[in-house]
Amino acid sequence: MSYPRELVEAIRRHQVVPFVGAGISMGIKPGLFPSWPRLLEGLVERMREEASPEDTIAEVRQRIDQGDYLTAAERAFQELGAYRFNRFLRERLRHKRPDDVDLSVVQALWELQPPVVVTTNYDDVLLWGRGDAEPVSNDQDDELNLLDIQASPTDPRVWHLHGTIHRLATLVLAGADYKRLYGDSAQPASYSHYTSALVRLREWIRSRPFLYMGFSFSDPYVLKQLEHVIGITRGRQVPSFALMKKGQIDRGALWPKYNIQIVEYEDHGAPLAETLLGLARAAFGASPAPAPVPQWPPVMPAAAPGAFTSSHIPASAPQAPPVMRGSSPAAFSSGPPPAPVPSQPSVARPALEEEYTRILRSQHRLVLLAPEDGGARSLARGVAARYGEHVTWLAPPNVPDCTEAEYCRALLGEAYVKGFDALVEHLREKAERLGREHLIVLRNEWGPFEHLKRLGNTLRRMMDEPSPVDFHFLIAGGERSAWILHNVKSFSVFTGAPRREVPDLTVEEVGRYLAALGEDAARHAAGVHEATGGHLGLLREALSSEGSRDADAITARLARSPSLRSTVQERLLQDERNGYRGERSCHAVLGKLLAGQTVEALEPLDHRVEYPEVRLYFAGLVRADAQGRTVPRCKAVEHVAREALARQDVRP
Repeated sequence: MSYPRELVEAIRRHQVVPFVGAGISMGIKPGLFPSWPRLLEGLVERMREEASPEDTIAEVRQRIDQGDYLTAAERAFQELGAYRFNRFLRERLRHKRPDDVDLSVVQALWELQPPVVVTTNYDDVLLWGRGDAEPVSNDQDDELNLLDIQASPTDPRVWHLHGTIHRLATLVLAGADYKRLYGDSAQPASYSHYTSALVRLREWIRSRPFLYMGFSFSDPYVLKQLEHVIGITRGRQVPSFALMKKGQIDRGALWPKYNIQIVEYEDHGAPLAETLLGLARAAFGASPAPAPVPQWPPVMPAAAPGAFTSSHIPASAPQAPPVMRGSSPAAFSSGPPPAPVPSQPSVARPALEEEYTRILRSQHRLVLLAPEDGGARSLARGVAARYGEHVTWLAPPNVPDCTEAEYCRALLGEAYVKGFDALVEHLREKAERLGREHLIVLRNEWGPFEHLKRLGNTLRRMMDEPSPVDFHFLIAGGERSAWILHNVKSFSVFTGAPRREVPDLTVEEVGRYLAALGEDAARHAAGVHEATGGHLGLLREALSSEGSRDADAITARLARSPSLRSTVQERLLQDERNGYRGERSCHAVLGKLLAGQTVEALEPLDHRVEYPEVRLYFAGLVRADAQGRTVPRCKAVEHVAREALARQDVRP
């Protein structure tokens, strides 16, 4: 069996980070550990045994049926209380090692000689496979710091990202726990000790390949959590990998959106173990033996995304600039990034790039707004290329309770930038050294709001103060950028900045994209454009797998897409969590559109996210037609929305 070269080389250099989900624990002995839905089903039964109110039991059951597992766990915890809830978890998840377990997969995983294995599981299964591995949890700051100094293939660590059953206070299980670790809003100061864990995780995701195993990527809920964890990998140069049973998911399903390459194995159990052993042989030779390997490389706190889940829980994520530290067999070190891994061609839009560059050079600021995966980042890269080396990328980290020093350090990935004044000094020094004009690109989708406000004020001050260099500011983003524009009233680089909405791809642009792939552009461009609604992300997804390129076939594939299905489902769940109900909900707007009724036009709403039509637009689910009416993005969105609303309509 052949394996991806990048994966084998990363294993050989001890850089790969295995990320282990619930499937690995469930596979060692049927019935020993429950899946996430089964765990929640057990909580429902325990609530019945404890004579909980029927309406509360029905609510938890309904949340499970809707796939809203975090809220289901939260309600069960509130009803049972900490003592009974934790006792239930210990019964289901805390086991001594049975004599008849099959640890072949776990032992084969350790043959990859990883310094650190990250897991969302609470159990001890990984430690059963290697007794000298040291478990680490998020609240152990000293131990987390030692990951960077001491962990090695001969002295490995198991990082329990969502806690361990032996320390119940560390468990990330319900919605409040999720926000404590990955939350995108201000958190109580008592949770600040998780900041170190999240910064470290994000830097690892940004700078080294992960090897996912034990996750079901066909589940829309799991896929959405994966998007939170590795949203940053869009556009990064080093891919990650996922071990999947053959035929479980389309081989191209994870590549265009998540930059994850699937490595297939024949079946769970022995075939998966043999696949892992094959990877070890490919990396280390016929008889892999623990090497005098480098220490687990030091990590400079920087920003990357949140984290992800299996049947054992989730996360959240931002974006970061396309810059990455290089590596060597001995250690990670600063250096040029590896060569880009070819995937699909980029969509060149030279006329738009020229227009936006002209605006920047005349007005010094520009905000590009687009739906998720709608092309704002691609255009920002195109505009930045016109400035050559006179560019700095900023990516606010989505780290709750991070300090000013952590925030500014993460913006640039430079350890010595410890505040906004130091940030200004760094940017001015770099720009003056290069001379002439300097473009600062802010990929604004995340970040603690108070720090983001200060960043906006700092950049505005830089623009207005006398300087031998002309600073230009390009802000590219989606829903959060739009929210900033309408809610930051202070003296900020955001305030009053000229705006442009990134237009959907035209039929001609789709044709050029098809031609770059070697497809028959003249024959298929119109149909592909119709099936994707001119949305860049849907176009890439539609063309990432084999099959007919006619409109009906692409519509059918997109309607089955876990990514599109999870986008619709998550949009509905987010509105419910945020209290958007009735006419203010996306549920109501989608229902009207499917019924052929008219909803609010997008243009007069001016990207104000309090309107459900705007939230659906930024999710990539609706667009404006030639007459200015708000319509579903494409037929695939209609199919998926109809199915999602049918499930939602079972609510009382």
